[in-house]
Amino acid sequence: MNQLSNPPSGSEPIRLSDEPDFALGGVQVRPSLREVHFDGRKAQLEPRVMQVLVALARAPGVVVSRDELIQRCWEGRIVGEAAINRCIWKLRELSEVDGKAPFRIETIPRVGYRLMSVDASADTALDIVAAEATPDQGTSERTRRIALPAAAGAIVLVLSALLAYEVWVPSWRPASPPPLTTASERSIAVLPFKNLSSDRDTGYLAAGVQDEILTRLAKIGSLKVISRTSADQYADKPGNLPEIATRLGVANILEGSVQREGNTVRINVQLIRAAGDDHLWAEDYDRKMDDVFSVESDVAAAIATALAAKVTPGEKAEIAIPSTTNPKAYDLYLRALVFAHKNDASSMWTAIQLLEQAVKEDPKFAVAWAWLVRMRAYIHSGDDLATVRQGGAHAALVNALSLQPDMPETQTARGFYLYYGEMNYPAAQRELERVHARWPNTADALEALALVLRRLGKWNESRDAFVRLVALDPLVPAFRIFLAEAFMGQHDFAAAIRVCDNALKIWPDNGWILAVKANAYQEAGQLDQAEVLLRNVHPAPDEENLIWVVEQQFWLRRQYGRGAAFIRGLIEIEQEQEDPHLKFMLGEFLRMKDDASGARENYSIALHDVLIDLKKHPNSNASLIPLPKIYAGLGDFRMAMAAANHTIELLRALNDGLDGTGAANVRVRVMARLGDRGGAIAELARLLKLPGDLTPAVLRLDPDFDALRGDPRFERLSNSQTPP
Repeated sequence: MNQLSNPPSGSEPIRLSDEPDFALGGVQVRPSLREVHFDGRKAQLEPRVMQVLVALARAPGVVVSRDELIQRCWEGRIVGEAAINRCIWKLRELSEVDGKAPFRIETIPRVGYRLMSVDASADTALDIVAAEATPDQGTSERTRRIALPAAAGAIVLVLSALLAYEVWVPSWRPASPPPLTTASERSIAVLPFKNLSSDRDTGYLAAGVQDEILTRLAKIGSLKVISRTSADQYADKPGNLPEIATRLGVANILEGSVQREGNTVRINVQLIRAAGDDHLWAEDYDRKMDDVFSVESDVAAAIATALAAKVTPGEKAEIAIPSTTNPKAYDLYLRALVFAHKNDASSMWTAIQLLEQAVKEDPKFAVAWAWLVRMRAYIHSGDDLATVRQGGAHAALVNALSLQPDMPETQTARGFYLYYGEMNYPAAQRELERVHARWPNTADALEALALVLRRLGKWNESRDAFVRLVALDPLVPAFRIFLAEAFMGQHDFAAAIRVCDNALKIWPDNGWILAVKANAYQEAGQLDQAEVLLRNVHPAPDEENLIWVVEQQFWLRRQYGRGAAFIRGLIEIEQEQEDPHLKFMLGEFLRMKDDASGARENYSIALHDVLIDLKKHPNSNASLIPLPKIYAGLGDFRMAMAAANHTIELLRALNDGLDGTGAANVRVRVMARLGDRGGAIAELARLLKLPGDLTPAVLRLDPDFDALRGDPRFERLSNSQTPP
């Protein structure tokens, strides 16, 4: 067996800065730069992981003790087992790329670790031969070549996987703005758990365990816990932990893996202080599936202890309560969570079916009942109350409340039901405020609270809630957009544009963010700036927000021919699935081009489609609000005003300040076109004092108000710098 040339002693530290370059098969390794080169690509490895890999690779098939690893890789400093465990865990994780296991690291209890090739018959010796660096490397350091008949191929595969990850990461990693809040020492993000099971179909188990741990941590009020939606952005996208922590606004990261073989589950967790890559705590849990329920509670309690978080007796009881003791029901529930978080109708129905099976297995499964409430209320949102109740949301809520009425999941479900199901916005606000006050890390409840406050027209409170939500869930574009729109509703366009600019640093091609920024310029009367943003934008038919803003730009610029051509292009793409809104807007542009017959044809089609929708959904705001302008386009002003008044009264009864303001804006435009100068101007004076999208600049630019121009009262309103 070939021996190491000038091998270091067992106590000599591995100093990467002093290590010469060497080769692992076809992979060039530069320890001083922590770089690995392969096929013209480059990756940078974590220092400790590189040191441990080097230490083990120097002695293939030989046990390397923990003491030796500490001496070589940590220079003899006192470190906990968690620090070594994490490096070993990272290497084992790498060996499972694509379900392959080209090498394995064996744990020798109470002794150390041994790097083994999967092919036990292969020669595991390392042959390190000194060689001079080639001139184009720009260095005079010696290069040592390592020949691994069996283990080299394994390490090449692992490092190739690393390179594939690292080369791809720079194109994915966004340039992020500074975090909204300074990372607290007691802040944490739970990154997606790795599925190390041989059966890749058990990936739901890793996702479910992660979700359950996060849910329990979120019940500890003294912690700041980042929502799963943002943490999940790092699934299968490795990165530098300090960078990830900065983007998420946390000081600590929890990583983990789940491996299931038959009825046995191994769950590994690592708590890391991101700034210094310090390992605060780590643990392996080996459980049978029948006994996996308690792991999440144990992990949450251990993390709270490690972070010195204050846990109230009530919180301690909350995180300790098992959601169910029925393994089959729990398995169905974890499967359901994967679909519940996807937020599309098909996935929601799948989640509903799985949750119904779960509660059939365990009728006392309160958390599953609570999720059923949310799914059913959300999927029936916009339907009449009878349909919502027949859909099972109300019955599921009754069951959840009868089992665990004080549980956060139950109270959040009740808030969702009141908001999306019954559209009882004041009651939903009260319920969700109670949830948020008691469990401030519950991002789902905070999101619903922010939305319901906006629905009630409480723009200041809604804005503040969205600020908190962005801090808890910083990598969700919609929340930044809602925050920008909250500033716009208060006519603070500079603040709205700043929010959009920060969001565009993360998502530079997001059409919705571009639309909101362009709309902020439009409402501020800065059409040239909006034009720059929209110049090269070509929205797809499903990008409704961007389509509307482009339409507005043509409308406010009075470019009716270009607007009609734009709409026709979208209609051609849509073909059989024509949107009534597109037909209505085509009618508007044709009317302004004096094409009366073409305008009437398109208004008539839009009216037909809207009335069909209203037969199915009588309270659909999406159809009720534009209806008055469609009637006005057809010249039926009596029906236009009747429809406008009906919609406003309906929304007032629902306490819907958001859509109520939108409906009032439509009515005042109809009044202006009717020639009701006095009524329209008086209404405009009232609306300009309220939050919303009506501004003096819009009055100056919008053709809908042409009939009012020249009236001194209107001119005073339209030329004011700020709402009167």
